[in-house]
Amino acid sequence: MLEIGEILGGRYEILKRIGSGGMADVYMAKDQKLNRKVAVKVLKPEYVDDEKFLKKFQTEAQAIASLMHPNIVNIYDVGMEDGVNYIVMELAGGITLKEYIKKKGRLLPQETVDISLQIASALSHAHNHHIIHRDIKPQNILISDDGMIKVTDFGIAKAANANTVTSTATAIGSVHYISPEQAKGRFCDEKSDIYSLGITMYEMVTGKVPFDHENGVTIALMHLQNEITPPSEITEGIPDSLEKIILKCVMKKPEERYQTADELIEDLKLVFQDTSGDYVGFAPAVDDSPTILVDQDELQQMEKDENGGTQEFEPPAADDENGYLEKDDDEPEGMNSKIEKLVIVLAAVVGAIILIAVITFVVRSSGLFRSGDEASTEQVTSSGDAQDETETDKYQVPNVIGMSLSQAKEAIGDNLKIETTTEASSSYKEGLVIRQSLESDAEVDKGETITLTVSSGSEQVTVPNVKGQSQSSATKTLQNAGFKVSVKTAYSSSVDEGDVISQSPASGSKRASGSTITITVSSGSEQVTVPNLSYYTESEARRQLSNMGLTLGSVTRKYDSSVERNQVISQSIASGTKVSKGTAVGITVSLGSRPSTTTSSSEDEPDEEEPDENE
Repeated sequence: MLEIGEILGGRYEILKRIGSGGMADVYMAKDQKLNRKVAVKVLKPEYVDDEKFLKKFQTEAQAIASLMHPNIVNIYDVGMEDGVNYIVMELAGGITLKEYIKKKGRLLPQETVDISLQIASALSHAHNHHIIHRDIKPQNILISDDGMIKVTDFGIAKAANANTVTSTATAIGSVHYISPEQAKGRFCDEKSDIYSLGITMYEMVTGKVPFDHENGVTIALMHLQNEITPPSEITEGIPDSLEKIILKCVMKKPEERYQTADELIEDLKLVFQDTSGDYVGFAPAVDDSPTILVDQDELQQMEKDENGGTQEFEPPAADDENGYLEKDDDEPEGMNSKIEKLVIVLAAVVGAIILIAVITFVVRSSGLFRSGDEASTEQVTSSGDAQDETETDKYQVPNVIGMSLSQAKEAIGDNLKIETTTEASSSYKEGLVIRQSLESDAEVDKGETITLTVSSGSEQVTVPNVKGQSQSSATKTLQNAGFKVSVKTAYSSSVDEGDVISQSPASGSKRASGSTITITVSSGSEQVTVPNLSYYTESEARRQLSNMGLTLGSVTRKYDSSVERNQVISQSIASGTKVSKGTAVGITVSLGSRPSTTTSSSEDEPDEEEPDENE
């Protein structure tokens, strides 16, 4: 462990320890050369002695340092000093997506799509640089106060899996999001990241992961064999388009998922344009598609890892780099016998479970394992009947958050007394349960009372008047009132540049807290270019100016032998000049050649310049 004040690489001063993971400790440090705070990730001592791991770790970390993307935590430096291997990276603020989901319960579809687009954009950038994350999960995604997403730990999971040295604790933390091919130790690629993103999206819209169990190996087997419950069966209000995208991401076979992150991004952009989701292309279903099985050796290896081994999952053999084999002829020799053994083992396990259940039932019914006097007493006394009744009167409370009130009542049935209260909520639609007084999975006596808090919809807030305010002031006013702000711009000759011209919805109306108010901000007067009016007639000049959004100003007339009578000699504003729309441009029009002065007196001669009597 590094000491506070210690300096790495001659420039990174350790300020404090800010976290620890399965592979490394993380410190806040000051880069003395660039005078900025950074995060320094230092490998734990148990990984330092593995030269193969260290070499691959350093090589991949240097490759990842080339990734420059707004949704990726940037790596600045990689180094080794006195046995300390470290990575210097951007110090990103905010909380993890996991914490954000826990805080809100679940995310609304719009927010889920916004976050997913940013994650997919980060993956697209990495995949285009031939880097696979391999550990996409909410814990590795940071979300800042302004909604900016930062994906962390790029390549770290890849380096660890390369030598299968991930600790059991770390494996269990990631196994909820692991792809089927990773669960079997097969070769994984970009489509493995897409599967993990699909599981993350599932958790965002439902508030829970699709597969959960106290045993990590069991969760891995669920990813291999169990079908995912559609999100809409857990939470109402999810567009069909978003559900179809999530289900395509988490298909068991990689070839049935999105093949690239860019394909996923294109479909995510259409979620609210076409909520039917008909544009989401699924591979045709094959009825005889075999269930993915784990052979006995793999099962024993998984169980060994779960019970204290140091490996997560065995990597693929060197001759099976491509993972999923295309034909049955390509299956390794002896696979059929392994499958038969597994079937026998599974049948034996099922039989044992049934036998244990029968024995347990018989033992409890007959009163064996109790003393003779106690058994006799319980069979003939009312206290014994009461005790048996108490044993069966326990009830496990279900999780009804996110359900409609009618669904929640149906799930609880007659087991508990139900009381309801209402509360405004911007996260849950009107009529959905947002909180329950008894924790889910808790065992309580039947007949107890559970209070369900039901959403009355978003709180209605009066829209304030921000017309005439500056953009920053108007934005702050609306945000303080609980609204989101969308800004448009428009030209205005009556409103100063940067001030609000109008707003929608109008001030004084009622809108749900968290809804969006659109303000239109002045860009000032529209600027147009003054045309060249030389040799135009007055009427032509007036029409040309009108076409440009300008007006004809004063018209002066003068003799000019070089310009034909009634044509423009000059203009008050030079052609090519940028002026505000509506500006008046004056012109001087030729009277033609000056008349002869030999036969007329000077007092009868016209002035040198003769303003238009109508102007």
